Amino acid sequence: MLFALGVWDVGGVERVTAVLANALAARGWRVTIVAFRFDNRALLGGLGPDIMVKALAFPVRGVANEKALRALMAARGVRVVVNQWALPCGVAGLLRRAGRGLGVRLVSVLHNIPDNNGRIAAARGLKRWLWARLSGLSLRLTYRRSDAFVVLSKRFEPIFRRVTGLRDAPGLRTIGNPLTLACAPGEKTDAVLYVGRLEETQKRVARVLDVWRRLAPRFPGWRLDIVGDGPDRAMLEARAAGLPRVAFHGFCDPAPFYAQSKLLLLTSDFEGFGLVLVEAQSAGCVPVALGTYPAAYDILRGTNGIVVAPPFDADAFAQTVGDLMARPAVLEGLAETARESAAAYAVEAIVDRWEALFREVCHD
Repeated sequence: MLFALGVWDVGGVERVTAVLANALAARGWRVTIVAFRFDNRALLGGLGPDIMVKALAFPVRGVANEKALRALMAARGVRVVVNQWALPCGVAGLLRRAGRGLGVRLVSVLHNIPDNNGRIAAARGLKRWLWARLSGLSLRLTYRRSDAFVVLSKRFEPIFRRVTGLRDAPGLRTIGNPLTLACAPGEKTDAVLYVGRLEETQKRVARVLDVWRRLAPRFPGWRLDIVGDGPDRAMLEARAAGLPRVAFHGFCDPAPFYAQSKLLLLTSDFEGFGLVLVEAQSAGCVPVALGTYPAAYDILRGTNGIVVAPPFDADAFAQTVGDLMARPAVLEGLAETARESAAAYAVEAIVDRWEALFREVCHD
């Protein structure tokens, strides 16, 4: 089987792909990963020795890419392609053409909520409406070109039907992301944590700082750790100037931070799944997330983490977090339940569902 990605970096899609690739290889699958560009190869070092990695090139729909993919599919005996880049639709078209006549089945995966993405979020007015319309049409074409289409939450299915205009979509499936980083809980300290890209269009990390601005004077023994990097780091560091007990750690292994932190904050405008929520839960670090996307409600149910209803209000969000910080017994109970609930996203359970889908599309 073959995974196809756009730009390989160190984000959630890449981590999910690496985990699934290793698990499938361990079950006997011959796994290949292709990307049109590799910006950061750090995650490739964790791949099993039998997994092949191949670079393609931009433009996506070039003849050279089609020939390279076709030769690779034939040489590697590829039966299923997992297209991790459902938008734009041209990727699905390229993969379908490359596998024509080879008996290759195509499964496309959308790693965001169907009615929002970076382009839509960055646009305003008529341009925003236009990008949303084009996105829906592109998803419709990707669906038509695929043997199955996967979204990350059951709650995304009606949204997908609405934006694509597909009243009936028998090929639509839901498979959540696996737990890519299982963290053992460590000795907890009074720490609040953010893990993720430092950029504002989607992640809105400045909101975390606004919340901390309200909490820091009330809780002088607590600190805020920010783990991650991105284009808005300098702006965020400037915004944090004067705030007490805030540390920017850059891109590094978040496991030790999950292990020692008591709370994780996620204030994004949209997400597909929110891997950090489950990662934090596995370490007994209680997530508090802004409920701007439906999958948050799948993961956090009040007993294992808290969803704060949108729109974002810094005072209300800080009040929710502060109530937990002030009630250690309640926080410990949530942490224990969070660790238990993270087991539902264990890699083996998610890979079972992927293999069942492969059998279905291949008609085995």
